[in-house]
Amino acid sequence: MANRHTPFYYLYISKVNLMKKVLWLIFILLYYPATAQYDFTEQCSRAHVLITSLKFEEANTVLDSVRAEDPVNLIPVMLENYKDFLIVIVGEDEHDFDSLKRLVPERLKALKKGERDAPWYRSLIAQTYLQWAFARIKFGEYFTAGREIRKAFLLLEENQEIHPGFLPDRVGLGIMHALIGTIPDNYRWIASLFSMEGSVELGRSELIDVLLKADEEGFPHLEGEALFFLTFLELNLQPDKMKARELLPYYDGQANDNLMLLFSKAQILSRTALNDEAIELLLNRPQGEEYFPFYYLDFLLGLAKLHRLDDDADVYLLRFTTNFKGRAYIKEAYQKLAWHSLLTARPEMYTHYMNKAIEYGNAFTDADRLAMAEAESGVVPNVCLLKARLLYDGGYYDKADSVLNQLECDLLSERDSIEFPYRLGRIAHAQKRYNEALKWYDETIISGHDAYYYFAANAALQAGNISEIQKRYELASEYYRKCLDMPNREYRRSMQQKAKAGLNRIKDKQKD
Repeated sequence: MANRHTPFYYLYISKVNLMKKVLWLIFILLYYPATAQYDFTEQCSRAHVLITSLKFEEANTVLDSVRAEDPVNLIPVMLENYKDFLIVIVGEDEHDFDSLKRLVPERLKALKKGERDAPWYRSLIAQTYLQWAFARIKFGEYFTAGREIRKAFLLLEENQEIHPGFLPDRVGLGIMHALIGTIPDNYRWIASLFSMEGSVELGRSELIDVLLKADEEGFPHLEGEALFFLTFLELNLQPDKMKARELLPYYDGQANDNLMLLFSKAQILSRTALNDEAIELLLNRPQGEEYFPFYYLDFLLGLAKLHRLDDDADVYLLRFTTNFKGRAYIKEAYQKLAWHSLLTARPEMYTHYMNKAIEYGNAFTDADRLAMAEAESGVVPNVCLLKARLLYDGGYYDKADSVLNQLECDLLSERDSIEFPYRLGRIAHAQKRYNEALKWYDETIISGHDAYYYFAANAALQAGNISEIQKRYELASEYYRKCLDMPNREYRRSMQQKAKAGLNRIKDKQKD
């Protein structure tokens, strides 16, 4: 049999497990005439922990035991689906996606044999739809994903009416309510057409509710899920991402080998000026044959080391590009390898890696699109501004400021001239020198308003965040609208989502 470290090993294991799943689903569908049941046993809880730790083989063993003891318990159907969803999301292997999604119709049939009056009935069906909707989005199946999101949303809303306060529903609803709250006004009619309403604050409050109540209401496994998604919201859809640090104490109570939570904790550390701690966490993460490969953690480690200007940052970025089977983040990884080459005085390797950024990966994420655009432009970044940017991203604000103020930053292009005040504004913003930051942001907006670079649009977004923190809501709304109106091509989708989230937050605050 193939070695554990080869793709063939995982292909072999997945085929064996696929056959087991199919036989079990056939048993439920054909040989169990009565209504199936829901029993979230201690073993089910253990399987959930193993799944989020990416210990899939051990989770399979536990689930086999649960099925043997109680073959008509439908909770393992949900756990199997969750495991397959993570295989697809973490590994991004198209072959896994194509094979595992074939199980979804049979799983749904099995789940629909459950007791319709039970609170788990609609909840489990909705979770299945929602998980595969997110998986489908990864692989471009947008129409089917949209239908499944709508089905999941309506099922969870209905279940809350029938079983008010059923905690497992509030994770999915929290995610969807928050994302609906980021839809731009000109597309709001789509959500309304499908009877889908929500806001970032509503979604956030639902997830906080789960985080605080999960243990006492008998759903301890939900605490980690709520924490994971709250981290995403705090870092991406709130005006002050530094507040995400307030979630760190909750991570202390979680298992140290839970790789999904380690991933989200590393995101908090690396994006809230705790980059050294992020590097330590990622360097010391549990690894071994018992874990499903999570190569994106190598990318995060390489990125964190690049932000510290470490000479060995390329080691981890290359490990990611060599091993990862997906296509997302590949262009960005090669761009970062190219930047590392500039910082280590190897300009010929900059061209080498930028050519790879053109050749490999897809341009689905904003960062990948930006890497592709840089590679195609042939314009080499200003090394002075690049150093300041990387140090800023790592939270080394004084060092970044020193680079801009003490080194000779030759501003040779229009892009350099727009970027320079933007970088000064970002540093002042991070150091809470808000008035100075607004001055630099306004200068960036004026000079870069009509350019396709992202600097002016993000300056407007960040100025909106400052004004919102200062409770100057009219000014904040003005800045957010400026962000939405600008013609930038870089990071456009994510910035517009954040600007829309800001406008919705302000509407909610002004109502209060």
